[in-house]
Amino acid sequence: MKVLIVRAAVDARRTAARISAAGHEAIVAPVLDIRRLDFSLPSGAFDAVVATSAHAFSASERLSSVSGLPLFVVGARTTDAARSAGFDAPRIVAATAEELAAATAGVLREGARVLYLAGRDRKPDLEAALGGRCTLTIVETYAAEPAEPLPAAAVDALKAGEGAVLHYSQRSAAIFLDLAQRGGFGPQLRALGHIAISADAARPLVAAGLAVAVAAQPNEDSMIEELARIT
Repeated sequence: MKVLIVRAAVDARRTAARISAAGHEAIVAPVLDIRRLDFSLPSGAFDAVVATSAHAFSASERLSSVSGLPLFVVGARTTDAARSAGFDAPRIVAATAEELAAATAGVLREGARVLYLAGRDRKPDLEAALGGRCTLTIVETYAAEPAEPLPAAAVDALKAGEGAVLHYSQRSAAIFLDLAQRGGFGPQLRALGHIAISADAARPLVAAGLAVAVAAQPNEDSMIEELARIT
């Protein structure tokens, strides 16, 4: 089966290797471009660092002053990126931002000063959940910018009208949907199998009337298991 991978290129290439190993034809067609932002860390002492994406640690040379702090993250990939940036093993590795917020709030003292290494475009869930309990300082370290127009590999896959698409976030799913519809490929979207990493990521697709298989767990292993079910 042809499998369209529309996440950011650096992540999509890693996913493509797994899809190919599973016997499918992986098509890398990122709809997001990850760009490092220019930033500096604020002065003063922090009690902990939180992050929900591996991309938060891409400017590792600027994070050395906080690399010894307790770390709270989402996912194994973020854990690996943090370690590569010189951080110790995270105190908590959660499956989702919501779980991370609950776990972090349960461990840190009320009023703790927390540094949130974040993307410029993000959902406010984590800061909303922690803001009432902690003093949260947000530093935007990267931006995930939409591709324009739809990548050629995605156009070819949509013209073929067969295969599956892997969706890793609500934002990338919405961008893919918008680019495809503006390119005149609305009907072809219905012919593809859509697999989302979570119900949250599936929302734009469901709202557009598309059938979506949601991974049992919010990780790539579960997405590949769903892929096996539709082949």
